[in-house]
Parts: sequence; C-alpha cells; structure tokens
Amino acid sequence: MSPSEPDTRDAVRVALDRVRTDGTYTAYLAAQNALAADPSGEPVRIAVLRNFTVEPILPVLEVELALSGLKASMYVGDFDAVAADALDPDGGLARSSPDVVILALWLEGLAPRLVGRFPSLTDDEVAAETQRVVGYVRDMLVGVRRSTNAPIIVNNFPLLGRPALGILDAQGEASQHGSILAIGRGLLGVARDMPDVFIADHLSVFANVGSSDGFDRKKWLHRRSPVGTVALAPLGREYARIIRALRGRVRKCVVVDCDDTLWGGVVGEDGPHGLALGEGPGAAYTALQRELLNLHDRGVLLAVCTKNNEADVLEVLDGHPEMLVRRSHLAAYRINWDDKASNLRAIASELNIGLDSMVFVDDSAFECGLVRESLPEVAVIHLDPAKGDLATQLTDPGWFDALITSSEDALRTAHFRAEATRRDIQSAASSLDEYLEHLGMVAEIEPASDATIPRIAQLTQKTNQFNLTTRRYTEADIRRYAESPSAEVLSMRLRDKVADLGIIAVAIVRYAGEMAEIDSFLMSCRALGRGAERVLFDEVCRRARERGCTRIGGVYLRTPKNEQVAGFYPSVGLGAEPADGPGVRFAAEIAGVRAAPSHINVVRGRHAEVVSS
Repeated sequence: MSPSEPDTRDAVRVALDRVRTDGTYTAYLAAQNALAADPSGEPVRIAVLRNFTVEPILPVLEVELALSGLKASMYVGDFDAVAADALDPDGGLARSSPDVVILALWLEGLAPRLVGRFPSLTDDEVAAETQRVVGYVRDMLVGVRRSTNAPIIVNNFPLLGRPALGILDAQGEASQHGSILAIGRGLLGVARDMPDVFIADHLSVFANVGSSDGFDRKKWLHRRSPVGTVALAPLGREYARIIRALRGRVRKCVVVDCDDTLWGGVVGEDGPHGLALGEGPGAAYTALQRELLNLHDRGVLLAVCTKNNEADVLEVLDGHPEMLVRRSHLAAYRINWDDKASNLRAIASELNIGLDSMVFVDDSAFECGLVRESLPEVAVIHLDPAKGDLATQLTDPGWFDALITSSEDALRTAHFRAEATRRDIQSAASSLDEYLEHLGMVAEIEPASDATIPRIAQLTQKTNQFNLTTRRYTEADIRRYAESPSAEVLSMRLRDKVADLGIIAVAIVRYAGEMAEIDSFLMSCRALGRGAERVLFDEVCRRARERGCTRIGGVYLRTPKNEQVAGFYPSVGLGAEPADGPGVRFAAEIAGVRAAPSHINVVRGRHAEVVSS
C-alpha cells in the first residue's frame, strides 16, 4: 500500500459518512470527487441511454453504489440518441459490455403533444399517442436485448404538476394524467413479458418530492435537464436500489433499539404502561412497528439490541396491548448493558450472518456514531423525529429492497427458531455424528422448475459465504441455463425432524463432451455444518455420469466473504490444475470423487420416495 492510500481511504470514508448523515446533493458531489482517487470496490459497468440530460443524477448513483461496496463505471450514450444506441449491434452500447443498462427517458421528449398540447388532441389521438410511446419503448428494449443480456432498467413517468386541462383533467378517462398512468401500465406489461427488465419508479419519486419542485422547466427548455435539484438524490437512489439488488447487496437483518425507537419513552423510567404506543403521541412508533412487520413478512430478520433490564423489555414485548412487534417475531435479541457494537457482533454470530447483512436502527446519535466507527460494515439509520416520519426513515435508504421474492422469505424467522431447537438436540448428543444421525435429514434434489426458479435466482443473488464463484443470476439467467440442452440447474431442499429448511443449495453445471463444468455451487449459511453440500456434489457427479461425462471440474473465485470454501473442491477429491481464466481451477475423474455422507437420505424429485442414502 502506497503512503497516499491510507489518506485516500480516510478521505473516502469521511465523504461517505457525510452522505450517510447529511444526504444533500452537495455531499454526494464531494463524495464522488473523493471516490475518483479510490479504485476499490466490486466493479459494475453501467450503460446509460437517454433522451434527456442525466449527468446530474450520476454522482448520486455512483456514490450510492459505493456505499454498498460497488465501483461504478459509466458509458453514457449521446444525447437523444437512444435509437442509434439501442439498434446498432456494433455501437457503443455493445462495446461497453455492460452489467446493467439504464434506459432513461423523459416523456416530453418522446411525446411533446401529449405533454404540451394536450387540449388539441382528440380522445382517439390520445389513445394512439399512448400506444405509440409504449411501442417505442418496447422496440428500444428489444434492440438493447440484441446487444446484451444484461438487466435493463427503464423508467415510468411522473404526473404533471399542472395538467393542461386544469381541474377538468380529473373529470374524464381520456385525461392527461390518465394517459401518463396508462403508459406506465403499458410499460409494466412490457417489463413482465421481457426477461430482466425492471421499472425505475419516477412516478413515485416525483410524487414524494412534489412534481412542481422536482421538475425544472427552465433547465428543460434551455439544457434538456428536467430534474430539479430536490429530485436528483431521490432519482439516483432509485436506480441504485435496483442495481444493488441485482448485485446481491441486500441487507438481511434489521436490529432495533427499544426506548424512543420501538416505542416512545423509556421503559425503565416510565414503566410498561407509560410508554407512547397506539394513537396520539405513540402513532409514529406504531407505524414504525407496522413497517418492521412488513419487512419481517418479506423475509428480513428482526432483532432487538437495547440497554435495558431484560425483564422490563420482555414484559412490553409479550404483554403490552398496543405492541405489534412481539418476541415471536424476533430472530435474536440482546437486552443488557453491554456496548451495542459488541452486541451486534454477538447477534451476527448467533444468526450466522455477516455484519454487512445488518442494519442498526437507534434514536441515539451517540450509539449510531459508535456503531459506525466500530462496525463500518453495518448500515446505520439514526431515527430523528425532527426529520419526519420514522417509518419512512427506515425504508427510504432501500437497504432491504429485493427484486425477487419467494414463498420461503416469510418463513425465515421460523427457520432460525428451529435452529435453536437443533442446538438443544446437539447439546444432548454425545458426539457430532450422533447429533447428525438424530436429526433424520432428508435432501430433496430436483432440476429447476417454474416453481423453484425464483428461489434459485434469489440464492445466487444473496448467498456469499458458501459460494464457490459468487456469480449473480436473475430469474431469466436461471431459466436460460435450465432450458439449455448442454446445462443443468439443480436445487436441493433439506428437511429434518425439527423443520423444513426449504431450498438451501444450488448447483449449475455445464456439459461439454466428457467434461462436466460446475459454473455455480452454493448453499445457504443456515445449512452449514451438516454435510449437505457433499450430498449435492455427489448428485452432480451422478447426473454427469449419466450424461456420459468422465471428468468434473470447477473454479473457486475468492471474495472477501467466501474464504471458508477455498478447500471444498480438494475435500471432495478434486485437484488443482492450470486455469484459463480468473480463480483457482480444480478437476478430477468422476470415479475418484469421495462419497456423500450416510446420515442424509436423498430424494430425487419433490415428494418422491427415498432412492438412496
């Protein structure tokens, strides 16, 4: 490390901390300048095709991605040259080899009559213009897809601050606002019909900041730069939230303080019945709890970390009539007088998640500062009633945003509670082997299907620790692999006498002659320590033999989080050999790989009979 690197890193840290605590556009510009000298971060290439001036939004996008450890590089197409970029297979878009494409469109540039001269249009002309805009966007998306398989983000359109018909606009179906909403519905239909197309919600962003303030008419007319200063940061964050989710940078656990955070007041002083909850002064805290339960139902783990007497807090969680969040919703809690950084480490260890999977929420500026300084990996939200609605402060940063949901998300807390039961069984066993046998585990392994593809894609995007390559895939990517005659996608579901853990492991294999090449091999952290990964590997080898393969191989791509799997391939009998690309390559004759453990029974195909053990 050169002498200047620590200074650079310190400058970046200070600039990013200012964004975290300040969030003004000026803070984003300063952080972008600091990041220019720092090459660190996982690279992500972004191509932007646009019909308006997007440059003021890009500093926010770059900094927001840096806050999640991503280093953005941008290709920005020429102004109002969307068709030339999208439809040229040898153009700048294709040459940029993007990881993500942003199609940034302003409605007045696409349909000036619809926006500016609406009163002169007949109802039929309004309908035709609406369909034309949707068709144009569809054509551009098809053109982009010919150049790249990268995910594409396209925006819907904000409503106008002042519709041309005034109050008359709200009185009929063929209205200016109605046509803009119809275009949005049409774009949503296009996105659903095309793989890996996602909507940036300009409509909501401008509704939140106010259309009149968010749209700068003077800049639009003079420089085709329509986004007002107040909307620049929210729009940049909107794009960053989608890209962050695509790259698997989604937080899994929210840890909340109690006094003046989960409820109003201090339980040790005011007593359980003196707390602010329910209506009146407690309404803001009830709304925050309702939002926490929304996250819980989406699969985010809830935990409590508070300096308090445990009995006082548990009395409120279990018995207060206005409490929405109960002890049963919590995956873990630390109620003591220890420092909160140490308690957060303990919660992360108990749940077997990384600190960078956690978001800490507290009303105390001191506690928030301590956690930021001690645990920079943890995202921190300082709740401040002076800044407005508490629930909005929780959700606005978008730390928990995901593009894929599965039926197992709502069961995540139950999985962790089942794990506590397993620990009790383990403590009663005389050895690890006895414990594993006593669990009565069954692994159900099957090829990817419509029912399992969302969960498989979700695992590739969120699994970091037991992941040999950490390649992130969308549902469309998984479907392409599953439908390819030269590839296969396997999922593994694990259950035992305590509970069903759900789909916890994935293998993606490509076949070429006598070689079976493992593209991805990963398993959820909640299934570690049971030997299930060897069962899945054994099944990969079995299926490869059935296809006539005699050799199996794969690479290990090291990341800061997956060092624990560096020795996995050697442990199952694969040896190192020269690699053509990045990473360490391993391969072996399939006949020489080691057998799977005997304490897990294998079922091939969901609900089929046990065929091997």
